[in-house]
Amino acid sequence: MSAGPAAVVLASLAAAPDAGLVALLGPGPVAAIRTELLARARRWVAAAAPGRAFEATSPFMAAAALRGHDGPVLLVADDVPALGAEHGAAALDDLARGSDVVFAPSTDGSPFLLALRQADPELLDLLDAGFEALAQAALARGGGIGMLRSERRLVAPSDARALAADPLAPEALVRHLRHALPVRREPPRSLP
Repeated sequence: MSAGPAAVVLASLAAAPDAGLVALLGPGPVAAIRTELLARARRWVAAAAPGRAFEATSPFMAAAALRGHDGPVLLVADDVPALGAEHGAAALDDLARGSDVVFAPSTDGSPFLLALRQADPELLDLLDAGFEALAQAALARGGGIGMLRSERRLVAPSDARALAADPLAPEALVRHLRHALPVRREPPRSLP
């Protein structure tokens, strides 16, 4: 395979919606939100790695999809509304500057994006083991660790309320919140 980046939507990086979100919005809107978030993540990986975009339900399946790939790898969760091209660019930049692993934590502390210098089977095996295990493995190899800014997942009522209040939130997601939450779509104000 090419040395360019590969990207994977990895279901195991996402968090399940909590019961409070389902109680607030209802199962139909939550399912619609999850469907929209997955579609957004799929478009993201397709744009980040044309011809090398995959979807996997587990680290084992991600490793199978990446077999033979000799370049950097971006692994993303499908539950972060703010996931954007800037995240992939920043992660790839950190890799180019010497990091072996780059983490983008969600506000719950778990990563929504992991970038690896290469599709190393040992590191891929540690994906579900958490930050500590991956960080220790990267450090043991002598590599650096990069950190990106955190982003909010959409899995709890507080996440839905924050998204509804965000004037920059994607309209395709906000429309699913309108029946249950007050949604204010005011443009951002400029600073004096």
